Amino acid sequence: MKKYLTITMIWLTGLLTVWALASFAQDTSRIAIRVNGAATSSDQVELWAKSFMEANPSARIVVIGSSAGKGFEAFLDKNADIVIATRPISPKEEKKAVEQGMQLGERLIGYSGLAVTTSPKNSVSELTMTQLRKIFSGEYTNWKEVGGPDSPIRCFTRRVPESGAALFFQEKVLEKQPYGPTTTVADSWGTIIKVCASANDLPVGIAPIIPAAAAADKIRVLGVKEDEHSSAVKPSEETLKNKSYPIFLAFRFYWDEKTVSNQAKQFIDFCASKGLPSKN
Repeated sequence: MKKYLTITMIWLTGLLTVWALASFAQDTSRIAIRVNGAATSSDQVELWAKSFMEANPSARIVVIGSSAGKGFEAFLDKNADIVIATRPISPKEEKKAVEQGMQLGERLIGYSGLAVTTSPKNSVSELTMTQLRKIFSGEYTNWKEVGGPDSPIRCFTRRVPESGAALFFQEKVLEKQPYGPTTTVADSWGTIIKVCASANDLPVGIAPIIPAAAAADKIRVLGVKEDEHSSAVKPSEETLKNKSYPIFLAFRFYWDEKTVSNQAKQFIDFCASKGLPSKN
């Protein structure tokens, strides 16, 4: 009897193993739609990807948040199917795409915002656009110049033009002036948030809204005023929708029309339907 039970258990175990391997093989046989690009928008795109996969069980979408530049690089190296871009494709990137025989597709998907973050120990809670320009361009170097404590200002951003968001901030807020000498280029948005949360001094940086909101109990997200007579507005889904938050930027998808799958096209349409342009 024990021998019979042992054989039965081995048979059942083997059957379950075969079933699990078959299921795994079936899952991995689905060709993933590879999405890569701007980290300021990738968190939102990843949420849409999860919704799309729930509604379409056969779909498999992998979203990597890097930067617009790295997204285009992965796309041109055939390691990504869709680019999330917070800046237009550069002439050099477009030339390489044409040389590879690509037929570029492009579509406006939505808007993302840049939060201005600082240490929770900082008494400053809001800044005007002019004050931000003077801080990040290096004209202001001490928090007392904007009504804060007598403490040096240390700024953080991402590399330009690799980061479309950092480039946008330079064009929109700094009015195309270069970042100042007190500005440090960080390797990721997460690094900026970590520095603002843990540094002994009072740094200030820019970061995507969703990660900044998630870390709101560890950092201070500043309200931003169009001018000294305006009300301070903090970034949120609602203030992006009604465009009352002044630091928002458009993001687009790029893809190759010659190789894009029907399911990838459906995903592009899905994201565009969820994006802010369709609600305004």
